[in-house]
Amino acid sequence: MSWITINSRSGVSDSFVSLPTIDQKRMLPKGSLPINVLDVNDLDRVLNESPELFFDGGKKETLLIEGYYPNKFGIWATHKVYRITYQVNGRKERIIAKIMDRECGAKELRLLSDLCKTSKVPTPFHFLYDEQLEEEKFSDVKGILFMSYVDNRFHFEEYLRKWCVTGQKNLELKNISESLFDIWSVGIKHNDLKGEHILFTGKEWFVIDFEKSKSFVGKEDVKDELVVLIGDSTVYLDRFMAYNKMNFEGMIKERYETFLDSFLPLFDFTFGYNKYIPTFETSIQNKALKTAYSTLKVR
Repeated sequence: MSWITINSRSGVSDSFVSLPTIDQKRMLPKGSLPINVLDVNDLDRVLNESPELFFDGGKKETLLIEGYYPNKFGIWATHKVYRITYQVNGRKERIIAKIMDRECGAKELRLLSDLCKTSKVPTPFHFLYDEQLEEEKFSDVKGILFMSYVDNRFHFEEYLRKWCVTGQKNLELKNISESLFDIWSVGIKHNDLKGEHILFTGKEWFVIDFEKSKSFVGKEDVKDELVVLIGDSTVYLDRFMAYNKMNFEGMIKERYETFLDSFLPLFDFTFGYNKYIPTFETSIQNKALKTAYSTLKVR
């Protein structure tokens, strides 16, 4: 995941200033916010005055604000996500600030509060929302969900690409199935299980971004989740291969098939046809890779 420095105690960063104006606008929050998420002094006040954010004690001082700038072949994240580095008791810590509307923010706060007790998900701390702005008829009022930062090395689609292309030694997948079963077992369907929503710390996998989740129904929901996860990550691999002028053959083909053979049995049921498979088949440009992904219909 790529983060670009936006602001700090020393001011706006050169890396942010050097971005094209249109890219700067993509990174900045839109609508009326309860605080200016780019103001280090405002963040100090919130981190120190909100009771829910006394999670590690001591006075907090914001040092650095970074925005999520995904290096994904020109495709931008749909959320405004900020990583805040602050200092407390002489040590540096990080926290995530995610810009959300009121309904989605309250929903994700509630879900994460329940899930973090048993599942590998971020710990939510506080959803900051200024109801007075809404009462005064400000347009497009947004809130900020503060949650723990998952110190990840890469997300699932990057992991699949590294496994297929760079000859990575181990394929560590079991913890993913455990994390997903933990979530499904409490009646929640993630409903947006893309590769970038599953993060690897180097030891374990975390699932993030639950604002589109809904009630879990049954095995067909499991199939939906996994087809979308594999499909999204396969499209990412397809785009990477096209960008680097690679063919789906040799080690890449062998390792992709090994991934499917290793991953699918963890969920212990027959796949077969699924309504989302044709959508991803349309998006995969490499014919050989498309054929390999299509084997989901007969597994």
